Amino acid sequence: MSKKWKIFYKTLGFIFIVVGVSLYWTPVPGTTILIILGFVWFIGKSKTLSFFKENLNKKVFRYLRLGAIIKKM
Repeated sequence: MSKKWKIFYKTLGFIFIVVGVSLYWTPVPGTTILIILGFVWFIGKSKTLSFFKENLNKKVFRYLRLGAIIKKM
C-alpha cells in the first residue's frame, strides 16, 4: 500500500470516529459501527481487537461479538 493510501485511510478513519461520536446521542442508526470502522481504518484490525479486548470485559466482548465484526471489516 502506498503512503498516499495510508494517509487517506487514517484521515477517513479519524473522520468516521469524530462523526460517529458526535452523532452517538442522536437517533441516527449505525453510529457504533461507524466508530468501530473508524478505529479499524485508523489503527488497524489487530490493534483494534486488542484495544477492545483489554478495555471490555470478556463476557461483554463475546456477547457483542466484536471479534467477528472486526474480522469481517
